Amino acid sequence: MKNRTSALAVIFAVLLIGCALGIAGYRFFERKSHEGPGISSARTIPGHAGRLADQLELTTEQEKQLSVILQDSRSQIESGRKEWDSKLQGIRTKTNERIAQILTDQQKQKFQAILSTADSHGRLSNEGHGRGHR
Repeated sequence: MKNRTSALAVIFAVLLIGCALGIAGYRFFERKSHEGPGISSARTIPGHAGRLADQLELTTEQEKQLSVILQDSRSQIESGRKEWDSKLQGIRTKTNERIAQILTDQQKQKFQAILSTADSHGRLSNEGHGRGHR
């Protein structure tokens, strides 16, 4: 019994030492990977763009220019999304109106109930995202 307890204590100690070394190594190497020639330690660009700036070893001026380029791109993408969402909503509305025209009064009531459960993208609660129909 004493040998078993001693063995468990040794295993536990080795695990703790391994964790401590792993954390210390991670922090050491993480810090080193973010430092490079001409790169400040305080990143002005977050996320993927920041990693791109690191990998390309951009100067501070290049980082500023990259930030402006990416902000412009984001603005264009957001504008395009808003336009597309508006067009899609119009298509959904016309489609629903056309469907309602072929239904009986009882079917129209059911159809309205079904539509009331749809999300903002027109998907019904029982539909998967991109999985098709039943």
